[in-house]
Amino acid sequence: MKSAQRVLRTAQTFVPALGNIKAAAQDRLARLTGRPFESDFEALRLFGGEGRLHLDIGANRGQSITAIRLCANKPRIISFEPNPKLAAALERRFGDVQGVRVEPVGLGAAAGEFELHIPSYRGYVFDGLASTDRAMAESWLNERTLVAFDPAKVTIETVRCRIRTLDTFDLAPFFMKLDVQGSELGVLAGGQGTIDRHHPVLLIEWPEAEVSAWLTQHGYVPYAFDERERMFRRNRGGPLNTFFMTEDKAALVADRIVD
Repeated sequence: MKSAQRVLRTAQTFVPALGNIKAAAQDRLARLTGRPFESDFEALRLFGGEGRLHLDIGANRGQSITAIRLCANKPRIISFEPNPKLAAALERRFGDVQGVRVEPVGLGAAAGEFELHIPSYRGYVFDGLASTDRAMAESWLNERTLVAFDPAKVTIETVRCRIRTLDTFDLAPFFMKLDVQGSELGVLAGGQGTIDRHHPVLLIEWPEAEVSAWLTQHGYVPYAFDERERMFRRNRGGPLNTFFMTEDKAALVADRIVD
């Protein structure tokens, strides 16, 4: 499987425009089948409720916007995307969609600006691998991830991005998805007041130990979601994503939780 992914990943670098084409195709397929691109979002169907606020932190090309709209009941969505090019594309795509708002900023522990390093290979932009750490942005593109890798074909674009803290938005979220390439702890620190007041359900990609420890201190428990059985498994991380819930949110799906 990893070998096939490596070949497909390499193939797409020969068609730089394929990133947008692939995103559009994934979106169309998700809407046609009624299934999100990542099965973990199916968990949102279990919570019930209507019109709740969902935060998409690290929106990228809008995959999570589509997933949330498919799985939650008439959700309100605010998507945060610091990359100005991606934010502009999201605004063009979702700006007229009722209940969706795009914020062209990143979230962190303090307000300010930062440099975002975006890797490309043969002109194909791997925007999902963008990082504030240039070395990290470069490191993923190598002989293990691309066939016949040539370091001379790697380019890094650096853009200036704005950053704010979540607390300055004064929001009451029910759900937050975080996919910010290792900057999760800063997002949480800058949103501590919001998190302590509203206890949003969190979905975090590959949470680091420091992130899990911070959330434990704030009353959160990790869960893996089994889409096939439609169950949460307590005190486990997921194969890709991990849910974190406080006791009051876990109570909403108590009949779907097993140890």
